[in-house]
Amino acid sequence: MLKKITASSMLVATLILGSGCAVKTGNETLGAIEKSEIDTKIVKGKSTKQDVKTLLGDPDKTDFDNNSLEKWTYLHTRKDAKFVNYVPVANWFVAGTNDTTKSLVIVFEENGIVKNFITSDAKGETKGGLFQ
Repeated sequence: MLKKITASSMLVATLILGSGCAVKTGNETLGAIEKSEIDTKIVKGKSTKQDVKTLLGDPDKTDFDNNSLEKWTYLHTRKDAKFVNYVPVANWFVAGTNDTTKSLVIVFEENGIVKNFITSDAKGETKGGLFQ
């Protein structure tokens, strides 16, 4: 009976830990919205700063481009822990996360109307441990 409980406990623990933990930073709305939805909700030559703020909230960064036009940047990063992070002893040597970063950069005309925007998705990883 004890062996069944121990085996069941190990299976449950493996499934829970195997599902991994995710750390999310940045604009949660951007993280949840698809590129196609951004393309339909932000319209060049029509959408305003207020439209963008209503959709995504305040930008993570504001700046000016080379033509002195205002530029807003939104970022979202998700880091999913690798399974090896939960393996005792092995995680001393190899560990890390699988990372996904979404970005949206919007340039506004002087009148506050969207001139142009671009989205990007990047995948990468963070490595840790003695052998990294």
